[in-house]
Amino acid sequence: MKRLLAAAMVIPVGLAVAVVAKASASPADYSCDSGGSCGGSGSGTGPTCLPSNPYLSVPDRLYSASGTSDSDVWAAGLMPSSSLIMHWNGSCWSVSYDEPVGFFYGVSAVSTSDAWAVGGTSWWNPSQTLAEHWDGTSWTVVPTPIEGGSALFNAVAATSAANAWAVGEIGPGPGVPAAASPLIEHWDGSAWSAQPFAVPITGGTFTDVAATSPDNAWAVGYTGTVSEGTGQTTVIEHWDGSSWTRVSSPDPAGSANFLNGVAIIAPDDIWAVGFTISGSGVAQSLTMNWDGSTWSVVPSPNATSDGTVLHGVAGAASNDVWAVGQNPSCTCETVAMHWNGSTWTVVSTPDPPTTYLNTLLGVTAISGDDVWAVGSANYASTLIEHWDGSSWRD
Repeated sequence: MKRLLAAAMVIPVGLAVAVVAKASASPADYSCDSGGSCGGSGSGTGPTCLPSNPYLSVPDRLYSASGTSDSDVWAAGLMPSSSLIMHWNGSCWSVSYDEPVGFFYGVSAVSTSDAWAVGGTSWWNPSQTLAEHWDGTSWTVVPTPIEGGSALFNAVAATSAANAWAVGEIGPGPGVPAAASPLIEHWDGSAWSAQPFAVPITGGTFTDVAATSPDNAWAVGYTGTVSEGTGQTTVIEHWDGSSWTRVSSPDPAGSANFLNGVAIIAPDDIWAVGFTISGSGVAQSLTMNWDGSTWSVVPSPNATSDGTVLHGVAGAASNDVWAVGQNPSCTCETVAMHWNGSTWTVVSTPDPPTTYLNTLLGVTAISGDDVWAVGSANYASTLIEHWDGSSWRD
């Protein structure tokens, strides 16, 4: 629910206008001691390590996570006056990139020398799609087509150096609630290009994308105006190597339905998560599964009586899938649910002291005992939580 969530949250001051000058600290400023030593790099040899728990060390929020191994995990988001990309090297987190280019909503890693981060250039209007590439040494902005005068990416999925998908919407930045039209772009190894597909007549947005090969990708989201909570319906598109095709997806009874995350476990085992607005106005968790021929709703619990909003999903196996999000009430807490092959179960997650909310916005599963979830506390501090096979820790 990146767009709906963003419309209601505190707007980063530095992103309220087109970013033209750097106002945030450099990676080296986020040190845990004067020597920059926390079991990793530092002292001029690379990004300075953060404390074992980066909570309160880096301001604002993280929206997405992706990793290739237990020593190569990326998280992307924003800080008050800049973008934000963080990296886990197996022993510590560090700030890898914080230039004032805009904000990042999605990140996807193929290898230690091939990763993408995507988002938008402005929180307001106009915004342009933003894509940055990691080559093993540095992050570099890669040009993307200018679509509709204003647009942004919500997510990215890369499978090789010559195959990546980015999805989002044509419309203003997150700080301007407005109608939008979904957007898909593709990286072929040399350039990004806009892709044709059947656009819903009511518009909408793609919130996430997952891919396994050049001929298999899935994009999910919802139709309708991004700023309203009534009338939206789920939307799912599939890429078969030659074209994008809309695949029928269920819509539970309620005033609106949203899909925020998608994960491919196997060709006949794909999960999409989000939430549905019930008749009483409560946000209920929503999980769907693709069995190779049909998408169907799978019953899922709510973490509290106030309901549950799910933002992201990732899995290590068909009986080991995680969905993360938040309790959407005024006492927002982080939420994690686990699928064991037959049932979704709420699993306890830590919540730092907060006066407003804690939320998990993205998740990546390296293995069954190595899962990372990222988000924010109060939209004032990045929040990173880790599953070690027995419990979640921040």
